[in-house]
Amino acid sequence: MTKPAVSKENIRKHLQDGREFVLRYEFEPQANPETYLIRAHLGEIQGENRRLEPTSFIELRCPYKDLSEKLYDFISDAREPVFPIHLPDIVRDQISCTLLDTFRFTFKTSL
Repeated sequence: MTKPAVSKENIRKHLQDGREFVLRYEFEPQANPETYLIRAHLGEIQGENRRLEPTSFIELRCPYKDLSEKLYDFISDAREPVFPIHLPDIVRDQISCTLLDTFRFTFKTSL
């Protein structure tokens, strides 16, 4: 069985405190079971030869295509880079906002 191709990818560089980081975000549909992966890789460019050293990686699996794509776009297009360690909290917050947006409250009183 062949691995599905990454359907979206975004690579960003970020300078902080004299250090150079490379962040790569990927969106990949999976066939069996039908799920969608969001991956975030973080590496730091080090040494004279400017070699990329991987430092962290996270993979999120989501069963909903529209939500997965919306989350991926939110993360990869963010003004500031999203480091992998923050991804679970950001996704949790965004899902909460998305769910709350679907509810409508109407208060009625019999006064």
